[in-house]
Amino acid sequence: MKPPKYRNVLHRLKLQIVLLLLCPVVSVSAQKAVVHLSLDSCTAWALRNQAVVKNAMLDVSAARETRRAAFTKYFPSLSLMAGYFQSYKPLLDVTAKEQGDNLTLTMEYDGESFDQRRAELQEWLDNMGADINVEELLGMVADHFTFDAELRMFDRGAFANALLTQPIFAGGRIVNGNKLAKLGIEATELKLIMSRQEVELNVGRLYYQIVSLYERQRLLQTVRTMLDTLERDASVAVDAGVMGRNDLLRVRLKLNELSATEMQLSHGIELATRSMCQYIGLPYDSVSLVFDTLNLHHIPFPGLCVDPTTAAAHRSESRLLDLSVEAAGLKKRMAVGQTLPQLAVGATYGINNLLGDGWRYNGLVFASLNIPVTAWWESAHNIRKENISRQQAENNRQDLQQKLVLQTIMAWNQMTESYGLIAIRRQAVSDAFDNLIEVKNYYDAGMYGMKDYLEAQTLLEQARMDLVDQVVDYHVKHMHYLQITR
Repeated sequence: MKPPKYRNVLHRLKLQIVLLLLCPVVSVSAQKAVVHLSLDSCTAWALRNQAVVKNAMLDVSAARETRRAAFTKYFPSLSLMAGYFQSYKPLLDVTAKEQGDNLTLTMEYDGESFDQRRAELQEWLDNMGADINVEELLGMVADHFTFDAELRMFDRGAFANALLTQPIFAGGRIVNGNKLAKLGIEATELKLIMSRQEVELNVGRLYYQIVSLYERQRLLQTVRTMLDTLERDASVAVDAGVMGRNDLLRVRLKLNELSATEMQLSHGIELATRSMCQYIGLPYDSVSLVFDTLNLHHIPFPGLCVDPTTAAAHRSESRLLDLSVEAAGLKKRMAVGQTLPQLAVGATYGINNLLGDGWRYNGLVFASLNIPVTAWWESAHNIRKENISRQQAENNRQDLQQKLVLQTIMAWNQMTESYGLIAIRRQAVSDAFDNLIEVKNYYDAGMYGMKDYLEAQTLLEQARMDLVDQVVDYHVKHMHYLQITR
């Protein structure tokens, strides 16, 4: 039996052990997943999740479906048709009634008296020179009716038929339409490449913006450490009566400015990180992002200058304009095809029951030749319009080729200029640092005041910020130059 005091100690010890075991579980469950992001990983995420790239890929799929649809024009087309009709009155209505030795014959065609139709028929036969008396002929027919009779025809009926058509020659429109659809696939694939390049460049700008903000934050932390030390020393000096309160106030004002800058930087980092998460498709609130640091010492050399004309000729934009010229030529051929004869062969087979006396079957084969005589006038204007469109596409291609060459030259100049400015910024940092050391020595010796020391520190801080901005500017321009010349 253990004494009570030992039992209390063991109870507390067990409770502490349980709490120690539970604390890591709680802390792990409360932490967010840490995601380390480099430029390559951000680019990969963006290319996978960006709506611009997704829509460009869908455009490629749609263009391929258009190509498949155009290819079906080479094959026969089959159409089925069926119908049923019910007329308000029979198309042909014949009624015969026998009254003693007399026979009354009443006939209507499409609701009109047969006397009118008979007169029209007699007039037509007379004009043709035929020696036929329609009235006597009908009388001879009527003599055969010796009983009451009624005949109604075409009052209702049903029919169905199948039509198979194979185009032999359509003015070259089928062939040129397929070529145009093939160009459409290549055009959408080039637009997909351009969309991916645009996303890569935007990701690079966002990434280096975030990295530069973090670098600024680290620089400000160094400045804060120095100012905190300086404030403590100044407070001691003021209390000892060897320094005026104005100098201490200058340090504290500088600390207040630093706090405001740090707050702005914190908000800027959050906003830039949220923008990056939205762009690459990562949930901001569910992860903790860690970015690479900005290397201010090892900067990649720009490399060799690529021939601007060659680089411009290999650009996706240049090839896209080449396709526009080819497409304009194909559209002109299709407009010419509208003026050419069209030849087709086919077959049809159908069934009908129009007389109400059972189904009848019949089929036939045919060949058709369509010569669009009156369409030549309209097509001539369409051909001229396509010639104008082709000339416009050619002008746009030549103009853009020249602009792409100039853009390549300008990108090279801007990149090399930015690279050269890095050395100047580094020298400025070195000079500002040497100046700060010199001013600090004079300050410690009592030859310079606090104002001079803070001004020297501000100059070094500004020089370091300028170096960060210059390195970021070079990385973005280097990435852009590689993109337009690879």
